[in-house]
Amino acid sequence: MTAAPADSERVLAGSLAQLTSERVLLARLQPDPHGRPREAIVVLDEHDQPHAYMNLCRHLPIPLDAGSRKFLMHGEIQCVTHGARYRLHDGFCVTGPCRGTSLFRLPVEVTASLVFVVDERR
Repeated sequence: MTAAPADSERVLAGSLAQLTSERVLLARLQPDPHGRPREAIVVLDEHDQPHAYMNLCRHLPIPLDAGSRKFLMHGEIQCVTHGARYRLHDGFCVTGPCRGTSLFRLPVEVTASLVFVVDERR
């Protein structure tokens, strides 16, 4: 495993055992430069590999769950506001107003069964 770049931070999302095909992990990230909260979601794909994405719809930059804490539907990530659906393994939007775009992806590191999101501040 390579070390995270100096301008990034590892944020604990939770235990790998907590992550299931029906349950995501959440990681609170540092606020953006304007002080707005930022959050990542961690999902398991069809091959039980974890992937992290910013909790922002690509249609309009609002949280995918709109505060409901419901992210998954029929094996995909869903924006509850717009109905956009994203694949688990790459965050690609397969249906909805942002079809053809992808969620903003963040690196994931698993260490001693703990899942970390690498927040690469740019």
